[in-house]
Amino acid sequence: MNKFRNVPALITLLAGFITSVIMIVHRYSLVNFMWILIAVMVGFYICGVLIRFALNKVVQNKEDKENTVQEEEQEQTEEQETADEE
Repeated sequence: MNKFRNVPALITLLAGFITSVIMIVHRYSLVNFMWILIAVMVGFYICGVLIRFALNKVVQNKEDKENTVQEEEQEQTEEQETADEE
């Protein structure tokens, strides 16, 4: 499932951009800016990985349900065909 492989990167970059803009406006010193930015980006990367995991689980469960429904329908049609032949 590679549908959501870019989610952590996008969330991290967006959080870093927003944090950077806010800290530039408030004129943070460079050292504080760097440490806060690193902490924010690590935190949001972890959140992004968790979100990706959850999205992959939801999609996988949905596909599994669809596959079981399709298999049941195929079995029913096969049973009807064999019953019609007899």
